[in-house]
Amino acid sequence: MLKKVILPLLCVFSLAAAQQTHQRLIVDDIAAVVGSQIIMSSEVKMFTLATAAERKIEPGDTAAMREISHEVLESEIQKRVLLHHAKAAKIEVTDEEINQLVENQLDELRKRYPNDAAFKRDLEEAGQNEAGLKDVYRQQATDELYRQKFLQEHSHEFPRIKVDEAEARKFFDAQPIGNSPEQVRFQYMIIAPRASEQVLAAAKTKIDSVYKQFLGGADFAYLAQHFSDDPNASRGGDLGFFSKGEMVKEFEEAAFSMKVGEVRMVQTKYGWHLIRVEARRQKEVRARHILAGTEIVEEDWQRAYDLARSLRQRVLDGENFYTLAKENSEENTGLVESPALSVLDNIQPEQFRDALMGELTSVPGKTHRISAIIDMKPHGYGIVYELERKPAAPLAFEDVRQQIIERLQQSKAIEAYIEELRKKTFIEIRFEGWSPLATGW
Repeated sequence: MLKKVILPLLCVFSLAAAQQTHQRLIVDDIAAVVGSQIIMSSEVKMFTLATAAERKIEPGDTAAMREISHEVLESEIQKRVLLHHAKAAKIEVTDEEINQLVENQLDELRKRYPNDAAFKRDLEEAGQNEAGLKDVYRQQATDELYRQKFLQEHSHEFPRIKVDEAEARKFFDAQPIGNSPEQVRFQYMIIAPRASEQVLAAAKTKIDSVYKQFLGGADFAYLAQHFSDDPNASRGGDLGFFSKGEMVKEFEEAAFSMKVGEVRMVQTKYGWHLIRVEARRQKEVRARHILAGTEIVEEDWQRAYDLARSLRQRVLDGENFYTLAKENSEENTGLVESPALSVLDNIQPEQFRDALMGELTSVPGKTHRISAIIDMKPHGYGIVYELERKPAAPLAFEDVRQQIIERLQQSKAIEAYIEELRKKTFIEIRFEGWSPLATGW
């Protein structure tokens, strides 16, 4: 009800011009007075034309245009009532909030155009530019923020409204609610490249040597600065405080199980580490580490690809995808045997989403499908396994029943609250309805 209509550009600028000269308008050009706020007839006419255009109603339909003009006037009166009481309550809005809302309105308007050139062309035809449009929207945004904040701060005063299922169903039947999005249930695996045994052995030898120096009395930070292959070596290997989920699994498990001052050797996909826990606080650990890195070369990538291809074929030959993923996947924290449905458009990482949107291979003897090998460098090679797909479809009433009831309760509560405010507000209506062909401009 209070959502601001984004007008066509020509209407926006015509309305702005009318607003700038409202002091010179004769009395008959005032549609209504609400407290200290004036609603001009030109304003009602502009919103009437915009609303009719949105509803695809021809200006020649006199009865419909007059009905819309009364709806527009009523909506504007409600807005002015809220604005009057918001200013009386000394509600405050900031420039940052106003600017953000202006940008949101501009973004919404741009989406109506196929490209930026078409948007700018309409601006030029209206004799304006984007800066001028922002000026128009700025006042609208300021008033809208006053209303929104006033309602938020006074929501505890809203009356309690009951909406039954019959009323919710009537609302559902009267207007399109939309579709449920396409959804999939899927599993995945990521096969990461691994360093060769020779490279791993060399890294182990290096970290053993550094550890002996530490045991011999060398300062841990000094050793990190001079021997660590990690980018934070210059900081003495200091990682700062971190929470669970920020480090690779093996590193994290070690760090969170160690005592302050303890040093431990751990292997991860990056190589061999010496970890020293410096401090703990609540659910965080501060640690230093020294890394003997293991460089990944082209041969390692080829081995990872060959393994991914082999695992994919084993699935096509009848083996269980989930079991193979648990045994071989580099990242499996989100891997579950019975995953929930996920909205296809929201799936991350995007490589998984793109694969599920692309061509999938049916698994013999099953309703499942499997992707081709997905290049996910620098992480490795991925495979996604589709268990179920639920196509987009019109929403059933049962899918949105509770949301509709809550929406109607909120809307009716606001309307009832504004009605109470109207009783406390001076309102004078001089407008008698309008149709462009019946009465002219």
